[in-house]
Amino acid sequence: MAEQEETVQIRIESLDTAIDFPVRSSKFCKACKGSGIKESKSCPTCCGSGSIKMLDCIRCNGTTKIEKGLRCNVCKGTGSISEAKTKDFLEARQFCEKFKKNPAKTILIFLACLAAIGICSYIVSGYAFADNRILRHSWYACTAFVIGAAAFLYMMAYIHKINAGSYQPAFKKFMTAGAVIALVIAAIVIPGPIAGRYSWIEREAKNNINDAVSRKGLACQKVSISSNDGDVYHGIATISDGKEIKINIIFKKVYKAGYAINYSIKVEPVE
Repeated sequence: MAEQEETVQIRIESLDTAIDFPVRSSKFCKACKGSGIKESKSCPTCCGSGSIKMLDCIRCNGTTKIEKGLRCNVCKGTGSISEAKTKDFLEARQFCEKFKKNPAKTILIFLACLAAIGICSYIVSGYAFADNRILRHSWYACTAFVIGAAAFLYMMAYIHKINAGSYQPAFKKFMTAGAVIALVIAAIVIPGPIAGRYSWIEREAKNNINDAVSRKGLACQKVSISSNDGDVYHGIATISDGKEIKINIIFKKVYKAGYAINYSIKVEPVE
C-alpha cells in the first residue's frame, strides 16, 4: 500500500474554499523547539505544528520560473516556500486584489495620512525649533508626534502588504515604496521645517500682542516671522485696523536640571 502524501490545508478567501497543499519537505522548528508554542501562542514560524513545512510555491507552482522564463520573485527561484510564508502571501494577495478592485479607498486613506503627517509636522516643528525641551513637556506636541508617527507606520504597513501580494518585479516594488517615502518626506518637510518652524513663536507673540491692543478695541490678526538671531525673532504684526508693525520678539528660557521649565516672550516694536 502506497504511503499517503502529507498535505497542509490552507483556506483561500478569494476562492471561498480550502485547498490541500502537498508537503515537499519539513524540518524541526528551532523557533519553538518543536513544541508548536511560542510565548503562549501558536508559533508563527511553523504555524503551531512544531515543524517547518515546505510547500510548492503558489506563484510558480514549484517550477521556479514565471512569465517569460523569469525567476519567481516569491520563492526567489527555490520552487518552495514555507507554510507560514504561503499563508502570508495569500493574505497579502487578497489584500492586493481588494486594492485593485477599489483603489479610491486606499488613495483616500493615503491622502488622509499625508494630511495628518503634515499637520503634525507643522505643530511639532514650531515647538522643536523654539526649544525641543518645550516639545518634551507639551502634551499637545507629543500627541501630534504620536499621531504623525502612527500615520507614517500605517502607510508603510499598507505599502508592504500591497508589495508582498503583488506580482510586480522587485524594482517596481522598490519604486512604489520609494515614491510613497518621497511623499511622506515632502509632507514632513514642507509644512514642518519650511512653513512651521516659527509657528509656535508666532502664536505666542500674537497672544501677547492681543493682550496689549485689546484695551484699544483692536486685535492682532497675524504675526509673520521672517528670521531670527538666536532667541531674537524678527517679524511683522498685522493689526485689525490695517496697520503692519515691524516687531522683534525676544524669547527667554529658564533652565533647571537641563530642562526648560519656564519661558517668557517679549514683543518690541521696531522704530
